[in-house]
Amino acid sequence: MIAPVFLLIISGIVEYSLYYFKTSHLKHVLYEASRNIQTGEVQDAENPRAYFQEQYCQDASFLARCDSISFDVRAFDSLAGISYPDAVFDAAGAPVNFVFEPGRSEQITVMRVSTPYRFVTPLMADIFQPGGQPAIIVGYSVARNEPF
Repeated sequence: MIAPVFLLIISGIVEYSLYYFKTSHLKHVLYEASRNIQTGEVQDAENPRAYFQEQYCQDASFLARCDSISFDVRAFDSLAGISYPDAVFDAAGAPVNFVFEPGRSEQITVMRVSTPYRFVTPLMADIFQPGGQPAIIVGYSVARNEPF
């Protein structure tokens, strides 16, 4: 009688731990990707978007599918000039208003990364996915590009 409840609690703990670990891993991918933009590697590439995707896919391959990760990269001239729109997602958890503008030398680059996550444990899904929509893991980074 207690075993099903105990197993549900244990599976919820394990799944939340996996969710948290995936969140930490996504933030690491964001850190590595933002470094490639800060140094000008991405901007100097023949096809910046393809080079950027290739670089972050190498880091993301451990825990997340590369095609499920979305980056929103925008450049600004000053911190006071930063105006970042709210993220808009479709029913599948894919962003619809993300852009890729890595910026020039010494500009401020703001990056947002997101990926959908679906819980499989019944109570976890009810808590984190109201209406059946996926939970969205999000990370942010703000950095000034180096002089390149």
